[in-house]
Amino acid sequence: MKGAGTLASLVAAAVLAGLLLALLKPRPPEEQEEDATPAGIEQYVEETIGLRFKTAPDVRRVTRDVFLISIEESLASHFGPGGLARRARALELLGFREFANRSMKEGFIGLQSVGVRGWLNEQEGHLLVLDDFNESTIEDRVIMHGLLARLLVHQHSPTVIGRPGDDEWMAQTGLCAAISESLKAKLRSENRQAFELPTSLITERESLLSTLPIYLAALGELPQERGAARIYLETRLRTGERTLPGLIENPPLTTYELLGGNASSLRQPLLPSPPPDGESQLEESLGALQLQTLIEWFESYEQAQALALLWRGDRYRLFANARGDHLLWVCQWATEAAAKRAAEILSRQQERPGTEERAFSVTAQGRITVLANCADMEMLRLIQEGDFRALK
Repeated sequence: MKGAGTLASLVAAAVLAGLLLALLKPRPPEEQEEDATPAGIEQYVEETIGLRFKTAPDVRRVTRDVFLISIEESLASHFGPGGLARRARALELLGFREFANRSMKEGFIGLQSVGVRGWLNEQEGHLLVLDDFNESTIEDRVIMHGLLARLLVHQHSPTVIGRPGDDEWMAQTGLCAAISESLKAKLRSENRQAFELPTSLITERESLLSTLPIYLAALGELPQERGAARIYLETRLRTGERTLPGLIENPPLTTYELLGGNASSLRQPLLPSPPPDGESQLEESLGALQLQTLIEWFESYEQAQALALLWRGDRYRLFANARGDHLLWVCQWATEAAAKRAAEILSRQQERPGTEERAFSVTAQGRITVLANCADMEMLRLIQEGDFRALK
């Protein structure tokens, strides 16, 4: 630990050299008691991150029921009516079989409420905390630091509700959560005696992540100590590659960046037009993070990590006609070998017991992998007759 310094010196260091490693370093003990009041917490968060609140933080105490209703309403606004149900079906057909009997909406609500005592309402721009929240206790005081960090990030880099695609949304929310968790970890380290054992909230959170569908668990793990978003954040601050204000104002646009990739190498494929009798229900990207999650489920972490870094973009469409629902997924790779290997791995899902009887195929065409999961052979034949190598 460095010698005693004032908060003013920390501000100067941040401004002059972008030394936002303050996020990662413990403070001298004589400075820690200043955070006992909300005003002290607000000031500390501003000086650590290197940005100021544009408007005064609005913190509202609510009951647990209101807390959960607010989260549910926020999810509905972002994903749209039925949006989570359509995603769950598309992901199920792509290989995330857990969504066959698990509610994606309930999983998301759990992800944002279990082991959590406060939440950022991005639509309204305010914080909600449970009505028994008490900033005079060390645990809630640490939590308030993290919540204010989320709010500060949101004020300088707001997420437009319903606008970002899933992959971009995961990258940006993952970074915001990582900033909050990194700050809280620093404060817990400064108060080691109070956090010698995992708190009940931490235990509850870990228990939740172990039971969620793997797609949602991957999101919950992003800001954890060994999560991709946390590693991305802290590595770039330590090396001086990025500053914290710079990351906040120009966040990653894809989870591929969180995994260490260069977004300039991506080439998102375009999907062919759906058949005349097919009604498009959802078009989205799986993204590098969730591709890695899916490959790891079928193969191994090492193989998943290697293929995730060779991913160059993907797109899927869920559509339906009178015969049922159909999924088409097209993925661009850096090499033909990667496209072929991914096809081999993803084709295994048909070998799993209890797989729904459908018309299914995974093929590699040059650097493109095409997965089709159709309700009938006629639709599969139409898809197989297409030449996807030109879809760039």
